[in-house]
Amino acid sequence: MSSLLLITLPAFALLALIIIVLIKTTRLRLWQGLILFLLPLVVANLLWFSWAVPQQQALERDRAVSYLAQTPGYRVLQTQEPALWLLLTQELTRRVRVGEPVEQATGELRGWLLDVINQRLMRATDAAVVNYIGVSVEEMQALNARDPGLCFRFLYPQVNGGVNLVKILPPSLNHKEAEAMEQLLLDSAAAADGQRTGATRSETGGCAALSALGDKLQQLNMPSDTAVDRSSMCAMSIDLYSAILALPDKRAANLLRRMFAVSG
Repeated sequence: MSSLLLITLPAFALLALIIIVLIKTTRLRLWQGLILFLLPLVVANLLWFSWAVPQQQALERDRAVSYLAQTPGYRVLQTQEPALWLLLTQELTRRVRVGEPVEQATGELRGWLLDVINQRLMRATDAAVVNYIGVSVEEMQALNARDPGLCFRFLYPQVNGGVNLVKILPPSLNHKEAEAMEQLLLDSAAAADGQRTGATRSETGGCAALSALGDKLQQLNMPSDTAVDRSSMCAMSIDLYSAILALPDKRAANLLRRMFAVSG
């Protein structure tokens, strides 16, 4: 847009100068000069808004759709969750249109997937659940090392807004998370109905392993409470999930499913 202005503004300035010269040196009337000046301006605007703008918008949308269609985690949603896919492509197109880099703009879409991921955690195999949460713990640790506030926002986006992991975390960790998410989505879609229905008695050992955290666990369910020490909530969450992941996969996955079924 700016480069186009650099071309058109001097062109119209030159046209205006030529018309002024013609009015002074020929029998060209002022109103005729105005028509000569306005005519190309009107034609240019018609071409811009009827052809150039739609073409540019179509290219921006194609770019956004193409990027998502190649991005692990997001690409499978095109067939698995078509309604969500449409919303994601529309939002990404809007962000790209206002000048955001497509990769960073995609990072802003992460919060749109939370409901789908929570649902799929209930249906996926034990290995997929444990792997995905394990990568999430790595993300918590990286965020907490940088700023506990970032980790809190990652854990509780409904309180202070989420974080754009693409901007904050190293590409290797973002790629690892994307692959774990895609495996979770693919695995849960392929799982038979009723294969994973929730908790079992194997959670008992997990609960015993977590009991050492005591009353502070209650804070994890009260993120908006002003009395809660938010600076320590990330560390407590890391301890909690690490203790669960230390259990055998089946016990860990069942306990995680129960947690997400209760709290989301």
